[in-house]
Amino acid sequence: MKLLLHTCCGPCFLGVWEDLGTKEIDVTNYFYNPNIYPEEEYKKRLENLKIVAKDKTSGVIASEYDPESYDRMVTKNDNEVRCLGCYRLRLEKTAEYARNNSYDAFSTTLLVSPYQKHEELRRIGEEVALKFGLKFYYTDWRPYFRSGQDEAKIIPIYRQKYCGCKYSLHPQK
Repeated sequence: MKLLLHTCCGPCFLGVWEDLGTKEIDVTNYFYNPNIYPEEEYKKRLENLKIVAKDKTSGVIASEYDPESYDRMVTKNDNEVRCLGCYRLRLEKTAEYARNNSYDAFSTTLLVSPYQKHEELRRIGEEVALKFGLKFYYTDWRPYFRSGQDEAKIIPIYRQKYCGCKYSLHPQK
């Protein structure tokens, strides 16, 4: 199977790779994260992903930094649904790329994080898969979260302290 893996950062990838690396799957990382703020943070996460993905996957495909697409989505959503809109935005772009480049399936490293809205993320992934005529490769990778973080410390690579968006960088009190 040829899998396009939406990847948010290196530490999360390491957790997912602990499982995917044991399977006969051709994985390509897809770094589409217009939610990440500021641009320096985006670049830091991308560079650290490239470090840990080297020699593990078929490569890292990075889209241009496009925070305007995230900002347009946020203006249409209130704070309660912002995260869900962000999931959909990134998964739709990933699925579109996968369909246009002959991938069999797509998935996301967001499924490794215990901090994400897991069931909603799965539901959105399955809806997007139907829309684009692809398979959403679902696995609950949360049991691998801590080991991915621990490996990131050992390498060492950058481990961010917020999801990426400006709202999580400066949460409301």
